[in-house]
Amino acid sequence: MKKFILLCATILLVSCNLNRQPISEIGEGSFYTDAAELNAAVVACYNGLQAPMLQEWMFTETRSDNARFYTTSTSSVANTAILHYDQSSIETTDDNIYQYWLATYNNIARCNSVLAHLDVVTDEALHNQYEGEARFIRAYHYFNLVRLFGPVFIITERISAEQAKQCDRSAVDLVYQQIHDDLEQAATLLPATYAPTDKGRATEWAAKGLLAKVRMTEGLYDEETEALLSDIITHGGFDLQSTYAAVFDIANELNSEILFTIRYTGGGIGLGSPFANYFAPLQSGAYVINGSGMGYNYPTDDLVSAYEAGDERKDVSLALNYLNTDNNTTVDRRWVRKYWCEVVLKNDGDVDWPILRYADILLLYAEVLNERQGPDHALPYLNRVRERAGLTPMSMDNCPNKHSMRMAIEKERRVEFAFENHRWFDLIRTDRAVEVMNNHWTTETYYEAVSVPTLTKNLLLLPIPQREIDINPNITQNIGY
Repeated sequence: MKKFILLCATILLVSCNLNRQPISEIGEGSFYTDAAELNAAVVACYNGLQAPMLQEWMFTETRSDNARFYTTSTSSVANTAILHYDQSSIETTDDNIYQYWLATYNNIARCNSVLAHLDVVTDEALHNQYEGEARFIRAYHYFNLVRLFGPVFIITERISAEQAKQCDRSAVDLVYQQIHDDLEQAATLLPATYAPTDKGRATEWAAKGLLAKVRMTEGLYDEETEALLSDIITHGGFDLQSTYAAVFDIANELNSEILFTIRYTGGGIGLGSPFANYFAPLQSGAYVINGSGMGYNYPTDDLVSAYEAGDERKDVSLALNYLNTDNNTTVDRRWVRKYWCEVVLKNDGDVDWPILRYADILLLYAEVLNERQGPDHALPYLNRVRERAGLTPMSMDNCPNKHSMRMAIEKERRVEFAFENHRWFDLIRTDRAVEVMNNHWTTETYYEAVSVPTLTKNLLLLPIPQREIDINPNITQNIGY
């Protein structure tokens, strides 16, 4: 039972309606008076993680070689935008980018408000926990922002609208320093575990895992990064589930593999997931899910062929067709199964979205060990993930040097985390995005019918929303837009 997310629903819908109004917009003297109210504010920060997810898959999976739109053209304005992400022809006025930007900064504002009012909590353990949670969530948002937009605004306290107009973008290294500061403090402030009623909140291990990934994104394949990952593996108490399917089973959420996840609860309370409907086949009626599907995140030929024979992850992550039960015929149309569940109301699913899994930690550790100590040290951790998927372990004959191991880990990460918003970020982190995407557009049959530009490093970042520049003309736009 989703006790923590149900607590969110109770607080959000009954106590202070935080689902509609960011904490930062509530009068300071009218809300933060004791620990219970500050806890409600922290819970609102968790709730605020959901809104950016509505667009994040567009900027990660659809921009990568994992997914595309079903057809090569569309008359729909909303679907045209998705075609633009897929073909790297994004406009500065794109509304999805603005909504993502707005939702992310709104939740950063909630985190800042929590941090500004910690003095109402007299219990030291709770004080530390709430501070750590707010810092973790804020760091998570900034990590996504800096990877998607490059230089962004660092806002760490409540500011007025006039002050906001005077802000300027901070350099990437300063954004990463802010992320480091938040995660390093969160790792010392957060508990390692919670009582069952609070499971799902950020832990020390989540902070350490995210910090390790941040460091690797900066190219820090060093002793400290290795130690962070080793600590999680040795002392975190996590383990792979016996089957890949079990990781995403709604009856088995917050299982041994989950370091951190964004939680969803259906039932018409405003906290359900839309992704079962978003990713179900276009025009599939009720054959796949109540309310039909949108066909988003359509799996590419290249991804389908990336799965080895017998890989149990394939059928969990995607389907190649669906059954029309009226005439008992199979319709050949791919779709993402990973977030599928029965829904009573459209866009009101119950499947959580994992942000950090133990398999991620194992493969990151393999990456670091490969760079620092060689492929023979990385191989056991790569094979743990492969064997869980029902595949034959690799040997040193398959990965005799660092480069071949890098490519093996890259492929393993692709099929392990398909449609979890990792692929684009992985290609950025390893500086492989330009090469991989230009090759994908050349070899995927779908793109023969469209005109796709050659991807350059200038187009790896999204544009700063034009509305922000209209408000503050001193803001510079990313090169290439």
